[in-house]
Amino acid sequence: MKTQTRSKWQARVDAWQASGKSCRAFARESGLNASSLAWWKWKLGSLEAPAEPEFVEVTEDFMAAALPGLGDEPTIELLVSGVEVRVRGAVDPDALTRVLDVLEARR
Repeated sequence: MKTQTRSKWQARVDAWQASGKSCRAFARESGLNASSLAWWKWKLGSLEAPAEPEFVEVTEDFMAAALPGLGDEPTIELLVSGVEVRVRGAVDPDALTRVLDVLEARR
């Protein structure tokens, strides 16, 4: 997709969004094809970088607040590919297997 074409359609989509009008009404008033305008809105939206995932540090204090009484549970500690994994209490074996597979794949 050419940058010039992309920027031209981005300006059109932005103007449509700012107008508050329906796609069909804006396209009719602007001499545009409503289907093309809707497609470009979708296309330009799909090109945007995905939002960065938020990082939440899981600490002892976090776990104590999230799951009271967890400190009384037995603990399994593993070192996988340089990553320490601590599992307390009951754990779903399938979920743990998936986590360990991901960690092993990072090597």
